[in-house]
Amino acid sequence: MKILIAGDLVPTKKNEERFESACLIDEFKEDFLNIWKKSDFRIFNLECALGESINKIDKNGPNLQASSKTIKGIKSLDPSLILLSNNHILDYRIEGLENTITLLEQHNIPYTGIIENSKQENKTYYIKKDGVKVGIYNLCENEFSLATSSSKGANSFYGVKNYLEIKRAKEECDYLIVIFHAGKEFYRYPSPDLQQNCRNFIDFGADVVITQHSHCIGTEEEYNNGKILYGQGNFIFDNGIEDEYWNTALLVEIDITNDQLMMNYIPIEKDNGLIKISNNQTIMQQFYKRKEQIKLDTFVNEQYKKFAKGFLNSYLGVINRITLIKRIKNKLSKRKYYLSKYKKEDLLAILNIIECEAHRELFIRGLKERIKDVSKIK
Repeated sequence: MKILIAGDLVPTKKNEERFESACLIDEFKEDFLNIWKKSDFRIFNLECALGESINKIDKNGPNLQASSKTIKGIKSLDPSLILLSNNHILDYRIEGLENTITLLEQHNIPYTGIIENSKQENKTYYIKKDGVKVGIYNLCENEFSLATSSSKGANSFYGVKNYLEIKRAKEECDYLIVIFHAGKEFYRYPSPDLQQNCRNFIDFGADVVITQHSHCIGTEEEYNNGKILYGQGNFIFDNGIEDEYWNTALLVEIDITNDQLMMNYIPIEKDNGLIKISNNQTIMQQFYKRKEQIKLDTFVNEQYKKFAKGFLNSYLGVINRITLIKRIKNKLSKRKYYLSKYKKEDLLAILNIIECEAHRELFIRGLKERIKDVSKIK
């Protein structure tokens, strides 16, 4: 059994017309097609709604939607399974999600990662070949697309609920793959919490854990007889960004033979709005260098500490509403203005709000209610 897993796919304005063609697959180079078509199962994440809705949600970040016609190009890729548990699938509310599901069903494309409500158990998707049964369990972090107690949406990370679902899923199959839409964008290493959560997935029964969403290639870890890939990069997502982070990625090839699971990485890169197999050897050299780095006891924590320090001024800028004058002051102070405005006591108060579950829940609810109130005023 050969399974090929790709990262995030979004038909964008730059290539949407090409996705509206049922012959999209013919535009790829032969080296990619040889790998893609020879796999038994092809899986990727659809990180946008499909449709023509104008009813988008209020959110921090872009609202992603591609035309209904792009289903033709998606279908031409002959997907065996599409992942929908991500932070964009509800960008155009239930209307966008329902239209996406309808199009997938009309074209006989299986999907997973959506639940009717937050109390429902996520249904693991199973594939079978030559007497081997493999489960695919899909979930995402807690961002804008989650199912609620009364509405459909993405299967989100709830900790124990997911662990128990993974445990039950493994009892039903020979191998279990968990695909987690999680991690910080453009960060190549796991955060301490992400690493612990992925290790927990392995402890509860997963054989492979793959994290998507970071839009860049990360690294891997071998843990307790399982494998974890932290960051796969994009599949086809041409939004005009021209850098190595965004435009290189990995295809994950999982080969199961003779009661053994083998995992192989195939580097890809953007090519004229689509992708091709990459011959850049430094991609995997740097990937395996990072693998050795995270084996060091303190590396993950120390690296994340540096990353967090670099982001702190930006976060404080969000909390302390940015005005033109403040932007100027921030620039003149070499981007340390917001850092200078907070005393230790202030930082401790913010840390407590974010870190403590009780404070965080209350803060999130208050923000949501205030957003509703402001929307009414408008």
